[in-house]
Amino acid sequence: MLRTALIVLLVLHGLIHLRGSAKPFGWAEVAALPHPISKSAGALWTLGAVLFCASALLLFRGNDRWWMLAAVAVALSQVLILQYGRAARFGTVANVLVVLAMVVAGASWNFRLAYVNAAAQAIQRSSALPAHIVTEADLSPMPLPVQRYLRASGAVGQARPRNMRIAFAGEIRSTTGPWMPFTTVQTNTFTTPARFFWMDAVMKGLPTKGLHAYDNGTASMRIKLLGLLQVMEAHGPEMDTAETVTWFNDLCLFAPGALVDERIGWTAIDDRSAQATFTHNGIRISAVLVFDAQDHLIDFISDDRYALLDDQPPRTYRFSTPASEHGPIAGHVLPHYGETMWMLPDGPFTYGRFKLRSVAYDVKE
Repeated sequence: MLRTALIVLLVLHGLIHLRGSAKPFGWAEVAALPHPISKSAGALWTLGAVLFCASALLLFRGNDRWWMLAAVAVALSQVLILQYGRAARFGTVANVLVVLAMVVAGASWNFRLAYVNAAAQAIQRSSALPAHIVTEADLSPMPLPVQRYLRASGAVGQARPRNMRIAFAGEIRSTTGPWMPFTTVQTNTFTTPARFFWMDAVMKGLPTKGLHAYDNGTASMRIKLLGLLQVMEAHGPEMDTAETVTWFNDLCLFAPGALVDERIGWTAIDDRSAQATFTHNGIRISAVLVFDAQDHLIDFISDDRYALLDDQPPRTYRFSTPASEHGPIAGHVLPHYGETMWMLPDGPFTYGRFKLRSVAYDVKE
């Protein structure tokens, strides 16, 4: 809603600038601008109109750098407004509104740049590693249901992923708040465990940005309202362990070929489940993987993930990610829908719903 209103404001403000073009070029008489306007000045009014409309087009197309072009438009517009004084004074009000939107957009762009740069470095690091094709021999250390899962998912015969980029849409909530819509994009690497997760959400009608950064066992989380005002920050050993579980959850569900890893220990449970234990950089976490009759991975259950719930100290609850709607994507059979759930003392609490939008392996940028 706010985005649509801003696009309309940019377009209308741009079109109003054409009044300064109409008079010197003889297109129309403009009573609101009684003073003479030279053709060179008229060209500048036209340029202002073009810049505002172009920035609106960039915003409409989802380009997060629209505010850079709008900054040039506002600067030019304000110079012209000051030159023509009272006749164009109401344009200052529009410029102030655009500047406020630019501040928010610029802060969000700068915040997201931390994700972009970290993801690019992780991709570059992972891309330098040699590729490995997953074979039947690689499956031999695994329990039988895990072996069947890798075959059913399409991992056998394909390259073990060195990195993954994945995008979701869905909604998320706290234990006391309403559901908030979001979209996410994240970049994971596997030989050196890393996960950089960017979220665009809407909280109480206002854009909210989030960045989870996990690299080689160290994690942090920052949430900013409007991309500007920090409303949450977390880091420390509990966060490091929690994000290791989350990274491993992503690997199991969406990069099954990466389960070919000597750091993963396996314990057979029964014909439809197995326990995996991952150890890296002093952190050790475990999860039970549950499979259905079609050998799809339908749940990931761990007791090692810390929760941050309503300003309480971090503590572990059983964490579960039931997954469904399995189907082909990017050469694999993966779940297209999943949930994130805490097993709280008063019962299960689902705090996230995720719909898979895209996934790509061994990306280059």
